[in-house]
Amino acid sequence: MIKRFKKGLAVVGSTTIDEIVDNDRSFLKLGGVTTYSGLTYRRHGINTLIVSNLAEQDLAILDQLYEEDIVVCREESEHTTRFVNYIRGDNRSQELPQQAGTIQASQIHAVLDRVDSLHLGPLHPLDIEWEAASLLRNSNRLIFLDIQGLTRMVKNKQVFTSISEYMEIALSIAHIVKANGTEYSAVLDFFRVSPAELMLKFNIEEIVVTQGEKGGFVQKQSGDTFHYQAEMVEFAADPTGAGDVFFAAYLVSRYSAKKEIPDACRYAAQIAARQVAGKYITSDKLRLK
Repeated sequence: MIKRFKKGLAVVGSTTIDEIVDNDRSFLKLGGVTTYSGLTYRRHGINTLIVSNLAEQDLAILDQLYEEDIVVCREESEHTTRFVNYIRGDNRSQELPQQAGTIQASQIHAVLDRVDSLHLGPLHPLDIEWEAASLLRNSNRLIFLDIQGLTRMVKNKQVFTSISEYMEIALSIAHIVKANGTEYSAVLDFFRVSPAELMLKFNIEEIVVTQGEKGGFVQKQSGDTFHYQAEMVEFAADPTGAGDVFFAAYLVSRYSAKKEIPDACRYAAQIAARQVAGKYITSDKLRLK
């Protein structure tokens, strides 16, 4: 069993400005794994740092994080990462019109003594400098990895599904990996391995797979697989960030509260359902002017 969080945890990745275009309405939200996972960790009493790069003119978006005592370790960038999410009924598409500067290995090194765990949440392949891999591999820190950004390719600002050349490096340093169902299948196809072979190849201890309203499962390196059901939501306000919230809640329950996998999944599903219903990280916390 992995030790519980002691010093704290750093979430590494872009903190974003997300434009949501839902049919005929449009609005801006604070986003990124750093936001959704970071707020979830902090609300569970975990000392939380965020490592991100932002443009000087966008620093006000961090106020929502400062209000909940999250420490932001940043460097100035020409741009802040921005996504545009188009929602047309059940159809969704995404654009990435601008990207912040890559988070450097030196930035990660600067926070290592302050934490005993790192949550890597890249939103695109160049979000993090993967030369940090050797640093992290030898750091004796717990590494949690969300692979979503490593399953994306950006071409002419459009976001497409593609496995990044950095996927192998990232998987090789991760103890616990999170993916949605589509991302997980894409990785297995890319490496042409079974789930068990993938975990042995990269020495991954657990893989957490989220599948929205279908629930999901957690697979251990031993081969044991634990399925969980999604919590019912009467009215789905916005599913954005639910997977990030689930993963952070799962990790807190599993490795801080020391719950077994089924109990950790049930707890995380409850928190994720509150997020989908708009009752956890509420819209007033995320909405930007």
